[in-house]
Amino acid sequence: MPRSPRPDSAGNAIDLMTAWLDSPDGPPDLLQFRLRHHIQGHPDGNFAGAVTLTMGMIYLCGSLLALREHETGITPQQTVRDFGLEYAQD
Repeated sequence: MPRSPRPDSAGNAIDLMTAWLDSPDGPPDLLQFRLRHHIQGHPDGNFAGAVTLTMGMIYLCGSLLALREHETGITPQQTVRDFGLEYAQD
């Protein structure tokens, strides 16, 4: 499977996800701080910062789905379907 080029925003997405993983059920202080940093710190403004971070998060999620498929053989589509079904039950 060909790899898409890694966007510069992937590092920001990894930083944001790391902040969330440090306390997924706890106070969101670090996550909120990092989120504000990446959005408000963007040289082209808040909207561009939000779009850039969103694109990085999409790249990160897609890469993790591809890694799961490589390791387990479960397609990204099936993983998203399974997650959607579980989410709908909550």
